Amino acid sequence: MSSGYALVLTTCGDAARAELIAKTLIDKRLAACVQILPINSFYEWEGAVQNALELLLLCKIKSADYFDVEAAIKAAHDYEIPEIIQIAIESGAGSYLSWIASVTR
Repeated sequence: MSSGYALVLTTCGDAARAELIAKTLIDKRLAACVQILPINSFYEWEGAVQNALELLLLCKIKSADYFDVEAAIKAAHDYEIPEIIQIAIESGAGSYLSWIASVTR
């Protein structure tokens, strides 16, 4: 059973874009927190294996806001097909989940 909260993952190719997306989600009160981590991605694109240094954004949201979060990420993103994945938070510390609720819309 879901707690009503989720983690949304997306990746960006540069810090400026990652920070724009993070700030947009926080300013619109769609995410309580966005963490940005450097990662090394391997993937297939246009028929070839690619390798890129990217930034992974971990966005803590209310599950009910997912479609608005997805739209905000797409509007700010420069990838043709950005990774946007929601992972349900099955359970979590009550005080942390309450904090997410208090700082999001």
